[in-house]
This record gives sequence, structure tokens and C-alpha cells, in this order.
Amino acid sequence: EPGDATILEDRPRPKNEPVVLNWMWASMVINGAVLSAVIIAVYIAALVTYCDGKVLQNDINEVPDFGDKLMDARTVAFISLVWAENVRSYTSR
Repeated sequence: EPGDATILEDRPRPKNEPVVLNWMWASMVINGAVLSAVIIAVYIAALVTYCDGKVLQNDINEVPDFGDKLMDARTVAFISLVWAENVRSYTSR
């Protein structure tokens, strides 16, 4: 998008004004918390789906071929994280 034609005429920000304001910090923390909660929920759902309803590590170790099933659940969580970050990058301006 084109910049403002008069941007060079504006005064610079004051020296004591922080680059990241308080409301920006709050927004970053909330976005991180929501994204973390969603990805953890996706990972738990993937564990339930791929690991025969088991969520805890001791229970998953008893599932036949648990290594591949655990890798599938991790892959689902990772792909969900990548997609969430792609969507967030396009929606935040």
C-alpha cells in the first residue's frame, strides 16, 4: 500500500515514548495465550484420535505402534500451528 505523502513532515516520536506501547504488549500476550490454548487443544484431540483415546504418556506407551501414532498427533499440532500463524499474519496489519 502506498505511504502517506506527508510522512516526512511529521515530527518524530518523543525519545521517552516506547516503541511497543502497553496496549500492544497486552495484545501480544493475549494472542499468544489464545494461540497456545488452541494448539494444545488440537494436540490433545489428535492424541485422542490417533492414540486410541490415550492422552497421558504412560498410557500412550502401551498402545501398539505408539511411535508412529504419536508422530502423527505431533504433525497435526504442528500443521495447525503453521496454518494459525499464516492466518494471523494475513489478518494483522
